[in-house]
Amino acid sequence: MLRTRSISWCALAAISATGLAGLAVTGCTKSLAVATASTAAPEQQAIVVDSVPTAEEAGLYVAQDKGYFRQQGLTVQIRSVTDGGAGIPDLQAGQAQFVGGNYVSFVLAQIAGNFNGESASFKIVAPGSQLQPGNDALYVMPGSPYNTVSDLAARHARVGLNNSHNVGDVLCGALLEQYGYTLGNITQVAPAGGFPELLTMLASGEVDAAWFPEPFGTMAEQELGAVRLADFDQGAVENYPFTGYIGASSWVQSHPRTVAAFVRAIIEGQQLADGSRGDVERALEKYTGLPPMIAATMTIDSYPLTLDPPTLQRVPNSMLEFGVISKPYQIAGMIAPSPGGHRP
Repeated sequence: MLRTRSISWCALAAISATGLAGLAVTGCTKSLAVATASTAAPEQQAIVVDSVPTAEEAGLYVAQDKGYFRQQGLTVQIRSVTDGGAGIPDLQAGQAQFVGGNYVSFVLAQIAGNFNGESASFKIVAPGSQLQPGNDALYVMPGSPYNTVSDLAARHARVGLNNSHNVGDVLCGALLEQYGYTLGNITQVAPAGGFPELLTMLASGEVDAAWFPEPFGTMAEQELGAVRLADFDQGAVENYPFTGYIGASSWVQSHPRTVAAFVRAIIEGQQLADGSRGDVERALEKYTGLPPMIAATMTIDSYPLTLDPPTLQRVPNSMLEFGVISKPYQIAGMIAPSPGGHRP
């Protein structure tokens, strides 16, 4: 069952009521879904997965809904967080075994070697999502004086992001670059409440534009009348590897059968999510409380089945290009061996 922390679709529905109105890219030699793995029972059968309740993590919710985790001998509790970085302390404390979120957050913590003053080392165990048209975009309110990306940059507009110095910098940096601008041309605003708070801030005029992934983008359109100003799936971040699942390095190493079981179930969920929109809608409605009207009209992502190092290398490369990190980083060392003992 989902234990809601800082995000609740029911809470967002209450806000509304008050008037806020296939496959991974080539290059892998082996799919995680068919990798050889031990059939022995997992070392730890009850696990917790922290996840941002968005369309990007649909494979997780589909796997839960279809009983794929149970079939692998796992009992999974999914807990919601505002972003992937918010789940990292749970990994460090052993309160969660996996976190689903954007790769940029994970790479930043890995490079730093610590998070919130505690030692940090992680392994990416499974893919989550890949950017597609309509998944993530900038939105403005109707009647906004900002009609183009150039308008935002030229007037140093306040742009709401889910977090600062993170993947939002990459997305906005790539978008601004196409128009001859940089991140220094906008004023970034990153509230503690993440995307739900940004919905309120956009409606109240506290930000001039805001980044929303699905289903927040569709909520902004339907509940606030917001207008999509620019889609992020273009230029340097077209088809960008966006989210994945990580575990603490020491835990991953000491629980190989649990990791293998989790990965097998996730890949089944990914495969179904990539081919059955109906299953995505039902799973998100059931486990996140997403309203059916939003689920039926939102844009869903692409859900890869493999971890391809050259593809994932786009993440640190883009982080370097847009100033999120200061030196090159090779992501291959973060990728856990596949359940068969070989990196895909």
